[in-house]
Amino acid sequence: MLRRRLLGGVVTLLILLLVAGGAAEAQTAPGAKAAQPQAQSKDAVDAKLQEALRERDAIIRNLLERVDELEWRINGGFTSAAKLDERPVITAAANSRIINSLTSTNTVVSTATYDATERQATEALDQALIVRGGLLLPSGTIEIDNTTSYFSASSDHVTINGFALLPVLVVGDIASQRTRQDYLLPNLTTRLGLPHKFQMDVNIPYGYELIRSVDATNAETSKSNFGLGDISAGVSRQLTTEHGKLPDMLANVRFKSTTGQDSFSLTSSEVALGTGFNAIQGNLTMAKSSDPVVFFGNLSYTANLPADHTISANDPTNPSATTIGHFNPGSAAGFQIGSILALNPEVSMTVGWDQRFTRATQLNGADIPASYLVEGTLRLGTSYVYAPGRTIDLSFGVGLTPDTPNLQFSVGLPFRRSLWGEKPLKPTKVH
Repeated sequence: MLRRRLLGGVVTLLILLLVAGGAAEAQTAPGAKAAQPQAQSKDAVDAKLQEALRERDAIIRNLLERVDELEWRINGGFTSAAKLDERPVITAAANSRIINSLTSTNTVVSTATYDATERQATEALDQALIVRGGLLLPSGTIEIDNTTSYFSASSDHVTINGFALLPVLVVGDIASQRTRQDYLLPNLTTRLGLPHKFQMDVNIPYGYELIRSVDATNAETSKSNFGLGDISAGVSRQLTTEHGKLPDMLANVRFKSTTGQDSFSLTSSEVALGTGFNAIQGNLTMAKSSDPVVFFGNLSYTANLPADHTISANDPTNPSATTIGHFNPGSAAGFQIGSILALNPEVSMTVGWDQRFTRATQLNGADIPASYLVEGTLRLGTSYVYAPGRTIDLSFGVGLTPDTPNLQFSVGLPFRRSLWGEKPLKPTKVH
């Protein structure tokens, strides 16, 4: 629209200048026919008219050069100073072509040959969308994302063995325990863009987990473990492409295994790196752009599959006795909303909210107390493209419910390569 208005204004100015020039030339004819005796005055008038015509022609040439350069840039020219010498020379044929293009109402603008800066203008924003499941990689592109996450959680427990005489007076033993949990979990995620709007990914978590507990006597105990977590894999498919009020819509199905050591097979000095239950998760992600912001939302449902595990029989006469317990872990439903702002071609910022509700887990048909979870996390993040195909992705989360880790921080280093087809400069929406 802006280009059309500019071109229309140039056409109007050109017409006015041409009319003024024609009027000036018409005024010279009576002067020539009158054959005034003052030849010196006639020469002075002619000189002024010729000067005015030269100024008019100079203005027209300048405007034509500007319009031609603007059209050349839009249709594939370079914007850097190093390429200015490659601009086309203005000729009479070129002027005719420019005037024809100015008066045409069906001018086609091609963006297929934009320079590298224009093609990478939204790379940081697209990378943030890919990490959050709102965008797919181009077909034939592989991305390896090595993300290290740190979680910190704490809880305080107070146990009273006695009775209360008054609301503020308790008779008996009071015991307190402070628990601090630190998790350092690297994750290796591989994504591969496939034909027909598909993408697959595999996530391999591995890392270190430390849990420290301090009781009322300041006695500290710690448990730790290092190893492999639960490997998961998923397939994504783009359902719709953004058009008008219709947003981009992507569906994802994931399966989580039980490769990590679970809490049912631990020694006294270890902590679990896996859940011990297989899970199937479905996600529906939507993204709507309003330059320079993209709004996204996600709905998810996780079905944790039942499993049998060996547990303690809780027999006072035989503390080492065990039995087989049938666990039915509760399913989880959640959502995520947020926005991504492109600050410049290399940097984007993300603000989001994650919410998840997990039903209570059942053991042999009975609910386990306090196993119903409500998790809520406020997330802030930023992505920085420091080289073509290489990004730093930072994410910071604050847990706002008792069931959520207090602090979450992650650093991701994704990089991508093209396995087949043309090497893309940036991930593009699948059309």
